[in-house]
Amino acid sequence: MTNREAIQRLSINKHDPIAVTSLHDNNAAIIRAAIARYFGAGPVADKAECALMQRMAAHARLYEHPEDLDAWLTRCANTECDRLRNEAIWEKADKD
Repeated sequence: MTNREAIQRLSINKHDPIAVTSLHDNNAAIIRAAIARYFGAGPVADKAECALMQRMAAHARLYEHPEDLDAWLTRCANTECDRLRNEAIWEKADKD
């Protein structure tokens, strides 16, 4: 399945496991680079990767057709990783 097909399916159903898997597999380098930049490696990064894919699937409906899909995927991955990291920081601060 192409990225465009996966995005179209996710814009209809953000819980489509085949589309999420396809989007992840097709863009593994982009996703891993964003995860490594914001979370490093290890169990935290693994959890973040799962959460990132859920968020990217949820945002698929925001993709506009004329926009460059690869640029959108990169921007979405970086934005959501930044949000996940900030949420983790705030959550940790609330516990202290």
